[in-house]
Amino acid sequence: MSVVSQSRMRRSGITPQTYVKWILLALVSAMVMGPLFVLVLTSFRPPGALPFQDAGYTLANYVDILTRRGSLRIFWNTLYYASSSVVLGITIAMIIAWLTERTNMGGRTLFRILMFSWMAVPPLVFGYGWILLINPGNGAINVLLMNVFRLSGAPLSPYSPLALIIISGLSLVPTAYVMISGLLRNMDPSLEDAGYVIGAARSTTVRKITLPLMRPGLLSVSIFLIMAMVQTFDLPQILGATAQFPVLSTRIYLLATPEVGVPNYGLAGALGVFLLMLALALMWFYFRAIQLAERFRTVTGKGFRPRRSDLGRWRPAAYLFVGTYFTVMILPLLILLWTSLLPYYRVPSFAAFADLSLASYAKVLTEPTVLRAMENTLFLVFISSTAVMALSCLISWFAVRSGGRSSRLLDLLSFLPTAVPPIVMAVAMLLLFMRSPIYGTIWVIIIGHIVIYLPFGTRTMNSAFMQIHHELEHAAAVCGATWMTGLRRVLVPLVWPHVLNAWLWVLAHSVRDLTFPLILLSSQNLVLASALYLRWDMPDQTGASAIAMILVVGLSALVVPIQIYTTRRIDRD
Repeated sequence: MSVVSQSRMRRSGITPQTYVKWILLALVSAMVMGPLFVLVLTSFRPPGALPFQDAGYTLANYVDILTRRGSLRIFWNTLYYASSSVVLGITIAMIIAWLTERTNMGGRTLFRILMFSWMAVPPLVFGYGWILLINPGNGAINVLLMNVFRLSGAPLSPYSPLALIIISGLSLVPTAYVMISGLLRNMDPSLEDAGYVIGAARSTTVRKITLPLMRPGLLSVSIFLIMAMVQTFDLPQILGATAQFPVLSTRIYLLATPEVGVPNYGLAGALGVFLLMLALALMWFYFRAIQLAERFRTVTGKGFRPRRSDLGRWRPAAYLFVGTYFTVMILPLLILLWTSLLPYYRVPSFAAFADLSLASYAKVLTEPTVLRAMENTLFLVFISSTAVMALSCLISWFAVRSGGRSSRLLDLLSFLPTAVPPIVMAVAMLLLFMRSPIYGTIWVIIIGHIVIYLPFGTRTMNSAFMQIHHELEHAAAVCGATWMTGLRRVLVPLVWPHVLNAWLWVLAHSVRDLTFPLILLSSQNLVLASALYLRWDMPDQTGASAIAMILVVGLSALVVPIQIYTTRRIDRD
């Protein structure tokens, strides 16, 4: 571009940043609002009609939902499942977080690493492991209990609402721990010290001071996790379907991709709108809880370290509780590892050791479909995570450094997918791209993952950019650096730990996701998560277990080293 052209652009107020901002606005608006518009449009179409067919409009789908006898049960099941799982998960996480952050229990670094590294285990893998452990016919724990106590029938089953809640609650503990441990770590101990000075017992101080200070933070964490559990799909699908415990996400999936018959996109769209409204309501409560929590800030500029209580005679009980939790969490992985080494599933025994081999791994790693799934998975996670962080860096720069309504609108649009359940967005993507050239390709899943993980990337980078003074960018501009050069060579290198951690988080959750790969499934876009689901349904338990272990080991090789590094940095600070 000539000097004269650049001068004219500056005089007219148009800069390269302006072009980039409007391109981002158009791109994010299309990715976020386009699918939702098609979803709402489809919800008003007659049964059997496609979104862009000229079939007229009707309220029949909404009337069907509001008048159908089982609709109320589905809504109740969803809220009951989500709230019960969160209560269990937060209770366990609260105890472990208090032990690791506020007591002198040893091994805190190890426990933190184990908690943070749990993102390497997809919920799908965790659920299949528990099926092998407590399946009524041949579950390893059931067989053990029946032999020891001479029972005539299996005492446990994974196919019940209670089992679904317990398994989901256990899988939720690491996420709840990450959020609650920060609340405990950043609480000013002088407030508790004041209680001890006036003679209050430890239990009284915890009840009268610690818990009231944490209540607003715990409320916001609880609402956030309930919002996440309302939207979850994988565990309710593999456990709740057999238990005849339908929730909104599984009902939408069955309507959009039925095993037999014609998809009812109109009814699926209407249910998706109801689920979206529920998520928006929970999001409103979440922001209200955050505003309340702001009034209870106890961290000031004064340096402090939280008081660590002496466990004393309770130390063995603390280790027993934490050890029991991690044992319960590792058992599903151990049984899947055991199954993957056998020609067919057998209850663990010394006699079965003679049949252990790597034959299942050799089999799945030589199958063309599995190899294609591995290639698609690598392509999916690296492209989607890199694209999310690239977009997040640009969007967050405008949100933090640039003013104006357009920047605020861009920030709002990037955050909007937080309120959109993945199952709703997946169905919307299905409807939007149904007649496009990329339908059935891996690119549809990539676009879906970029949309649903963009809010996490922008929130992370917003907070990171706020910590960097703008004088550094001004200095680069004085030296002749362009805006993009300053962003790439000055700003991003200063916040690279945030970029790396967010990139890793997106990558791990992209690998774990089953919703988009299953809703948008075709022979072209098979990934490891959908390959695992289909292999289990064959059924081929040994092959599915081998794929599950490949998933866990591959993801752990990325997640664990970085988590060890960051956790040690936290302990040194």
